[in-house]
Amino acid sequence: MPDHQDLQRRLLRRQLLWQGVVGAGALAAGPGLLSTLATGAPATGVGLGANRLVAAVAAPPIIPRAGWGADERLRRGSPDFAPINRVIVHHTVTATDEPDPAARVRAIHAFHVQGNGWSDIAYNFVVDQAGRIYEGRAASGGVPGENGEGQGVIGAHAAGHNTGSVGVAILGTFSDDRVTPSDAALDAVAAVAAWKLGTRDIDPLAPGAMIGHRDVVATGCPGNGCQNRLPELRERTRARIAPTVVAEDGDGLLGGLLDGLL
Repeated sequence: MPDHQDLQRRLLRRQLLWQGVVGAGALAAGPGLLSTLATGAPATGVGLGANRLVAAVAAPPIIPRAGWGADERLRRGSPDFAPINRVIVHHTVTATDEPDPAARVRAIHAFHVQGNGWSDIAYNFVVDQAGRIYEGRAASGGVPGENGEGQGVIGAHAAGHNTGSVGVAILGTFSDDRVTPSDAALDAVAAVAAWKLGTRDIDPLAPGAMIGHRDVVATGCPGNGCQNRLPELRERTRARIAPTVVAEDGDGLLGGLLDGLL
C-alpha cells in the first residue's frame, strides 16, 4: 500500500493529466515524444501494469448545478464516494424533444428527492439532445462528480450497482427501436465516459465497463433505441481516449519529468 505522501503525489499527477497540462506539453514537444512514450503499448493503455498508459482526457464542458438552477435546499445528508469502475447509461422517460432541458433536470431533481425520498438527484450526469451536459449528484471536490481524492460520488440510478458507477442519463424516451438519442447526445455521453474511464485505465470496450441500466437491473431502461447504440457509443468513447494517451510509468521519460516537478 502506498503511504499518504505517495498517494497525494499520484493524485496530483493524475490531476495534471485531467487538466491536460501534461498532454499539452507532450503535444508541444512534437509527435516524436508521443511516439517514444507510446512505443510497444496499446493505445488504450488498459491493463499494462507498471508500464500502463493513462489517457489525459480533459473534462468536457459541463453545466454546473447552479447553471441549471438546482435547489440546494432539497439536498439531504452528506454524499458517499467510491472508486469509479464503470459507466451506466439511462434514459429519463421524458419528452425527447424537450423545450426546456434545464427545467426538466430541475423537475427530475425534485421528484427524486421529494417523490422517491432520495438525498439528491439520482444521476451523476444528465445529457440533452443538443449535447449539453448537466452536473448531477453533488460532490465535494473541485472535479464534477468527485471528491478531492478522485473518487466518484455514489448516486441512486441503478439499485445494487450504484457504488463505483457513473450514471449518465439522456433526456428522452427511447423505448421504441425507431427513436434513438441524437448524435450530439451520444457524443456528450462519450465525452463524459472517456473522461471518467480513460483517466482510470478502464477500456470502454471491456465487459461491464460501459453498459445500459438493463444490463444490471430488470428494467427496460435505457430503451431499445438507446441500448442498440451502445456498441457504437463504446467505440465513440474509445476513439476519444486513444488520441490523448500519455505514459504514467514512473521510470519513463514523462514520469521523470513529473517526478522532477513533484
